[in-house]
Amino acid sequence: MELIYKINFNSTNFYFKDIIDSLIKESEVLAQTKMYRGFILIICNDTQEKIEGFFSILEQKLPLSIFLESAEVIESFNYNDYAELEDKGVKINLSLLTNDEIKNIIVENNIDFTNDINKIKDGGISRFETHNGLKDIFLPSVENREFFEKKGKEVKLLITDVNSLTNLVELSQKDLQLLCSIERPLVKLKFKLLQNSKGEYSSTRFIYAKIPDDKETLLFADALKKEGINFVLYVNDDVYQDGLKVSYNDKQNIIIHGEKGIFPKYDYQLNRQVNSSNDFFEEYGSVFKASIAQLNKRVVPTIGIYFSYESDESAIKINIPTTGEKDVILIPNVINSVKRCLEDIASIDEHCERLITNYKKKFPQYFEKEFINKDVDGFESILNLLAYVLGMKNRKQFEDTALMFGGKSGLQVDMKIMQIDGKNYLDYRRIIQSIMSYKMADVDETMLAYSFYESLVDFMEENISKISEEIKSKDLILCGNMFSNSILLSKLDKKLNNINILIPKEYPIDL
Repeated sequence: MELIYKINFNSTNFYFKDIIDSLIKESEVLAQTKMYRGFILIICNDTQEKIEGFFSILEQKLPLSIFLESAEVIESFNYNDYAELEDKGVKINLSLLTNDEIKNIIVENNIDFTNDINKIKDGGISRFETHNGLKDIFLPSVENREFFEKKGKEVKLLITDVNSLTNLVELSQKDLQLLCSIERPLVKLKFKLLQNSKGEYSSTRFIYAKIPDDKETLLFADALKKEGINFVLYVNDDVYQDGLKVSYNDKQNIIIHGEKGIFPKYDYQLNRQVNSSNDFFEEYGSVFKASIAQLNKRVVPTIGIYFSYESDESAIKINIPTTGEKDVILIPNVINSVKRCLEDIASIDEHCERLITNYKKKFPQYFEKEFINKDVDGFESILNLLAYVLGMKNRKQFEDTALMFGGKSGLQVDMKIMQIDGKNYLDYRRIIQSIMSYKMADVDETMLAYSFYESLVDFMEENISKISEEIKSKDLILCGNMFSNSILLSKLDKKLNNINILIPKEYPIDL
């Protein structure tokens, strides 16, 4: 009997097909695979018993993948309508840690990690070499965490025992699936109420976490687990590629940032090997233009929102085939100065000038600490200033505070447009002034932070609806790492239910 099984797979890298081919060989079924853009076909031509045996193995041993979408048996397939992809033999930096491979690695290797483990147990830091470069590994500790964070390093969680994870964090089935996928991405997790109470893991209730992603880390993690150490913190010291940070909504997985497991790859649209995310985005000129190409929207009018925390190019955009890309509303790159920020707000009118004076009197403690003046742009500079006047550390703490809000709706934060040199900009002064006014009325910080994101959604919805009518487009492309925020994603999806919201699936949504 013949059976065609279609696996929707949002990557043109061949490693998943290779795993399937190895399972075909193991089961000794008469079958072959074909790779296409967006899916893999398994064509079986054997007895029912053999095919059932193969699918039993497939069910047990085929790993999860962040690119895996769905699978189904199809009645027929017109091969002439699709171009099969040729394997160009590009090797990516990804260890295929299937369950069988993990067992083999642990059985076949016997490395003594006693010195490293004792060093960690004594509160020290183990400098550990992995397949992807060097990592600094240590037990959860406020002192060690802050030591690295002051250097500008991101501290992440390495899970040595997945079965213990629910004791530490709130874990959904989707979170677990992503963590255990073959690409081993970083997933943002929320600590349980009584965990991280001293800030030993993170300065907020959230942390990016992953399970071991290469042979060396796997063996070290197994040794730690045998010593009863279920979690350690780590910092990338000198790695070749950043790990993938992955989020999701109810429709798809979203690759926020990173390269490991994606690059280098052969891009069949560009007809060449792409070596990094910089290489990919520079080819098209911007993240938004690259997203248009991925989603095949270059020949139709398209609206786009590129909102990135770090970029100086965040904007609501349009792309018209005859005229090209145009910024409709830009996010200003403000000076990273609290003094200048408050002067800008005070210059709006007399009411705002009084607000600044009264706010400083009511919350003098907020202005006693030093403002960390980093050379950042766009939303990050705005939110760092906003976090400071609310007594928070930085943008990261502001975002994580918003995610802690337990209500269904917040307050209306002023999101207005100002014109400078004939261009439309989001008026950052009004945002901070509005939130400061609410704070004067003793509104809770979690509601204030949440209200910023909710009001930003209202701002997007209002302007996207107008633009959609003007250019006759129902396609909206979202890109930029701000869309890793679940508040933005979920509320925008509900607000713009008459718009076709598109998010890239094959590549990261930001640099």
